[in-house]
This record gives sequence, structure tokens and C-alpha cells, in this order.
Amino acid sequence: MQAERKQIIRYALDYDIQDINTYSGYKGDLIVKIATKDMKAVVAIRKFAMDLSIKEVVVKQNAHLEQFEVFCVTPDKDVYHLKTEEIIDEIHSEHPVDPWDRSKLK
Repeated sequence: MQAERKQIIRYALDYDIQDINTYSGYKGDLIVKIATKDMKAVVAIRKFAMDLSIKEVVVKQNAHLEQFEVFCVTPDKDVYHLKTEEIIDEIHSEHPVDPWDRSKLK
């Protein structure tokens, strides 16, 4: 496991958290998801992750569970990113236009 992810997990364990998950994302990025109801924990974990120069730190509020979710994303240097922007655009150009696209409703 990457050193940055270990540091985030260790740091988060000092706070009142409900859950910690780690998994791989769409393009091989490694994600640590921390769930908590404590807003002070969210602020502290987010600041700590950003100080580690994590690629991306996203906070979402899950209203159904009445908790916050902090996602810390780090690139996996051992994974070759197969899906480049050009390939994604090429794949999507083969599909019909989405009639429910909000940008088309204006």
C-alpha cells in the first residue's frame, strides 16, 4: 500500500469515523473513502490529505446517511492507464445523443 494512503488512514483513525474503505478507481487510481458525521474530522482530514499533496481530495455530504464522505485519490504508478481522453471520446462518439442531457434542456 502506498505511503500516502497509510498516512491518511492512520490520521483518520484518531477521529470519530464510521467507516474507511480503500479501492481502485476507474483508471487505476487508488481511493481512500472515509465516512464520518464529525465536521471537524472532515476539515482536519481534508487539510492533512492536501498537505500530503494528494492528487485529489473530494468531500461529499450523504444526506441519506447523515454523514460526510471524504475521498482521497492517489495515482497508482504500477497501473498503465489504458483509457486516454482520445479513446474515451471515440467510444462515446459511437453512441446516440442522450435525450436526458441537462445541457440540451435549456
